[in-house]
Amino acid sequence: MTIILRDIPIQLTAEAVLLAVRRNRPLPPNPAFLQAAEKAIAMSEPLLRPTAVCAEFHVRQIADGRAFLSTGAGADAGDLTIGPKADLLAPAERVIAAVATIGSALERCVHELTNNGDALLAFMLDSVGVMALGVVGEAVRTQTHKHAEEMGWGVGPALAPGSLVGWPMQGQRELCALLPLEEIGVRLTEYCVLQPHKSTSMLIGLGPGYDSRHAGSICRFCSLANTCWRRREDG
Repeated sequence: MTIILRDIPIQLTAEAVLLAVRRNRPLPPNPAFLQAAEKAIAMSEPLLRPTAVCAEFHVRQIADGRAFLSTGAGADAGDLTIGPKADLLAPAERVIAAVATIGSALERCVHELTNNGDALLAFMLDSVGVMALGVVGEAVRTQTHKHAEEMGWGVGPALAPGSLVGWPMQGQRELCALLPLEEIGVRLTEYCVLQPHKSTSMLIGLGPGYDSRHAGSICRFCSLANTCWRRREDG
């Protein structure tokens, strides 16, 4: 079963943007930063195209660092080579594979601002884009939570190639092959990078063996855990 999420509401405040970027980029109190954040949010509204594609698969087996999947009809859907942390999916009876994006328009605007010498506004607009993508990802997690709750199941953490230790970027090929990316205007490059760049992938396990009802992050397993300004508190 494949679901397309469209028209996901994005509601950000300048204060929230500044709070996020200050986590690892200390900014002195300055009205110019607040004004730039406010302007960036206003500029972003017509540029954002928040969309996600999600598909559900049954888990046949987790073994040797791999997740073997099947369709609801029992047909083989392929397998994902996740690596040593594949045991995070051990309780899963099903998984949700997803790719989320905000489109490419905001990124083009950031490049234009940078080329025109407006570095502060470009930085703030880019930060708004990062946060907006996070909101789209949260919409996918919320959809997954509701689906799991209907079955009385819990959910595991949101896993992603390139973020989870042992699951390299090349894993995007296997994960993205499960999804019709063209339906949301996303493609995977030969270097296993999603385009538009403000796009992200994830894999979430569902099953009665999970205690959590919320798909947490895998920040504690990420090599950037100590420097990422987007680190989630539950990671």
